[in-house]
Amino acid sequence: MATKDTELTKNNKERDIDLINAEAALKRAAVRARERARAAGIGVVVLKDGQIVEEYPDAPEKNNL
Repeated sequence: MATKDTELTKNNKERDIDLINAEAALKRAAVRARERARAAGIGVVVLKDGQIVEEYPDAPEKNNL
């Protein structure tokens, strides 16, 4: 039984690492989506307080040319 418990613990740690990496990737994707929405002047649809809402990032940055 000790071997089985050790294997389960090892598998859980490997999965935790995958979840940590996935969470970081999702956060990067969210930041990038907001950047693209801001550049395009459109909203981003999100779940907020159990409601689906469209958030509008700041207006697009204007380049002084």
